[in-house]
Amino acid sequence: MMLLDAVVDDADKKTTCSVTIREDSTFVEDGAVPAVVAIEYMAQSVAAHAGLREVRSGREARVGYLIGARNVEFHVDGFAVGERLLVNVEHVWGDEDLGQFDIHVESAGRRVASAQLNVYQGNIEEQA
Repeated sequence: MMLLDAVVDDADKKTTCSVTIREDSTFVEDGAVPAVVAIEYMAQSVAAHAGLREVRSGREARVGYLIGARNVEFHVDGFAVGERLLVNVEHVWGDEDLGQFDIHVESAGRRVASAQLNVYQGNIEEQA
């Protein structure tokens, strides 16, 4: 399930992705997407950031896993059809396999959600 529309900016430690809420967008109910879906927008933006980093390094993108979320805040109840969100990801800690990201979601220049996500990238079966 791909919920993002585009990567609009990408740097070594930061990536910004966009998503526009449309009438046929996944999770739309009564003209809006519940704010909790922002966690998935954030996770997919982290995946985009990690995948771009891998490709820049000449490696193939790997599967990633969301292993935790901290300091999750929602400043709205949902995102209305027609709303354009920017998901700003910053890698703050970790290596190529395990990392933490500060993320905030903006709509019309206003912060509407934020969280710190911890992720693992790699093959879980190899770790067992």
